[in-house]
Amino acid sequence: MLNNDKIVIEDYILKSRKMKDPVTIVHLSDLHEKRFGPYNQNLFFAIREIWPDIICVTGDLVAREKQKELDEAYTRELARGLAGIAPVFFVTGNHEKNLYQKMLPVLEEEGVMNASGRHFSLDIRGSRINIAGMHDVSIERDYHTSAALMLRDPEGYNVFLAHRPDHFHNLARSNIDLLLCGHTHAGQIRFPFFGTFYMPGQGWFPKYLQGGFINRDTTMIISSGLGSSGYPTIRINNPPELVCISLAATDEGR
Repeated sequence: MLNNDKIVIEDYILKSRKMKDPVTIVHLSDLHEKRFGPYNQNLFFAIREIWPDIICVTGDLVAREKQKELDEAYTRELARGLAGIAPVFFVTGNHEKNLYQKMLPVLEEEGVMNASGRHFSLDIRGSRINIAGMHDVSIERDYHTSAALMLRDPEGYNVFLAHRPDHFHNLARSNIDLLLCGHTHAGQIRFPFFGTFYMPGQGWFPKYLQGGFINRDTTMIISSGLGSSGYPTIRINNPPELVCISLAATDEGR
């Protein structure tokens, strides 16, 4: 039941005519200053074992939403460890709203790229991957439409990072192949047989908690996160999760 330190890998395989050779993305979210072993070495080891080409982080590195000061040592330690494995792209979550202006320079100094309102293109073994993202709506409301417009390359595989899954319907109208989100913690405390009854922002019996969803030509994958927040700050029936996405070529469909 209580499983707050053992990381589970959730694997997805997505096929697209835009891909040539396979590309692997690791997606992590909602650490809330959680450490897995000394200096987060167990987290870094788990990611290295996947051999990712890209690492995407969808917010909430900060422990508490009303936190007064940035834990700079934790932020640097995490950023340096991730950037030493593969290119890292980050967007803010709601817990960053008071500290993101201090956090982003620290992340960028350690090699993590801020994807909020920005666009990046990578050529990986013949496949072009375009990455963009948005600040959490607690930082910039109604930001998703303008941010998504940056993904206009018809040939590249377009990945968009957003902390919350709430904007799936609107973002699916854009040229987005893969939308990566977190925020939900998959309910954090899950009841046997029933799961989670309520989620702020989605209400009772929430639809978008974790896993994969398809709307039009967009696939959304929600990470259930690695850390915990609120009270009590534990995960029950809900182990910390790393998402591993394998993008592969296909001659059919998109």
